[in-house]
Amino acid sequence: FFILLFTAILFGSCKKYKVVYDADSQVEFKPITVTLAKGTVATPGTTTVLVQLIGPQQSSDITVPYTIDATSTAIAATHFTTNTSGTVTIPANKSTRSIVISAIPTNVTWAKKLILVLSDGASLPVSQNYRKSTITIQ
Repeated sequence: FFILLFTAILFGSCKKYKVVYDADSQVEFKPITVTLAKGTVATPGTTTVLVQLIGPQQSSDITVPYTIDATSTAIAATHFTTNTSGTVTIPANKSTRSIVISAIPTNVTWAKKLILVLSDGASLPVSQNYRKSTITIQ
């Protein structure tokens, strides 16, 4: 009897909570620091940096511009290549889009820093704490 009573009280008193994001939607990088091993000519190193939506998914595409910070020591097409060029589009009803970065191993003789910076786009603001992603190519 006591076991049944205890079980009924235990399960009857549990409340279910629904987590709801109630701040303004924004976009950010994830992760903000990455180390990319340069690999070999036959198998260059690659890494992925996500541009992610923080907030509810949108019914239309979200276009987010990004730049390479002037303090970067890695040079596009010399030390690395990417699958995008200055703009990332998060598709409608999705939360992320990938930037794939591939090293060019023959040109990386010592560590290079690539710093990507998200810019405020027309549709959503950028998180101030996660607007930069630093990739160390070594």
